[in-house]
Amino acid sequence: MIKKLSLITAFCTVAASSQAANITQKEYTKQFNEYNACFILYDVNAHKTVAEYNPSNRCNQRIPSNSTFKIAISLIAFDQGLISESTEFKQTWPNNPNIPSWNHDQTTKTWMANSIVPISQQVTTKIGLTKMQHYMAGFAYGNQDFSGDSGKNNGITNAWLSSSLKISAVEELAFLQAMLNYDLPVSNSAVNQTKAILSSDQLKNGLIYRGKTGSGWKNRRADGNNAGHERDGWYVGYVESENNQYIFVTNLTDKAKPAADKSIFGGEDAKKATVSLLNSYFN
Repeated sequence: MIKKLSLITAFCTVAASSQAANITQKEYTKQFNEYNACFILYDVNAHKTVAEYNPSNRCNQRIPSNSTFKIAISLIAFDQGLISESTEFKQTWPNNPNIPSWNHDQTTKTWMANSIVPISQQVTTKIGLTKMQHYMAGFAYGNQDFSGDSGKNNGITNAWLSSSLKISAVEELAFLQAMLNYDLPVSNSAVNQTKAILSSDQLKNGLIYRGKTGSGWKNRRADGNNAGHERDGWYVGYVESENNQYIFVTNLTDKAKPAADKSIFGGEDAKKATVSLLNSYFN
């Protein structure tokens, strides 16, 4: 039986717009000048936020989770035995001409790395709405709204895609901290298997970081023609030091329509900004 996770009270609020000595206001401005944005860096051992950017209380504002929700999908799917380390997803979805990395069979690791929406939708359909809502309550995951697009009854396949399921950076931080502490209502194996498929890289000083991007649109168009419209972006995860972990959560939304040379994926901008800030802090 899934036990309900209480949201960690230490994360209920984040003080507005402060900075750590390691990250200057100039650096925050450089990274986020074009966005309404939030950045939080949390020291797991010390149980405190060590760096943050939070103008206008952005970190407590809920936005759609987009592909960061694949972390939750992975935890549930491993916990339910729907996927394993050896799972291979045979391509049954149409080729996507805009994202060539989608157009072949996938492993669990490439599903996460390539952020393949059709696989996520296959998995959530197998989980089913009743179990999904049960896990959402147990995870204390944002607004837990799996209704999906208005009038379309598509929550189980679309709720997290610039739709009804929304979460704040503060709530995302609590979710990730519970995961790293094995406090979520899933098996320890499900946590370890999910951590193993998160994409990883190194900071300039050699520390490993693991994370997941998320991309969407502030006001997603029903016809799918979102090019040139304000984007949402996420990058969430953690840095591993020898005896500690540091959770990072970044989200951003374009203040105006993005320039033509910008990627359609806001998550790419969120990741680029995050890695720069992490390099500043851990230098």
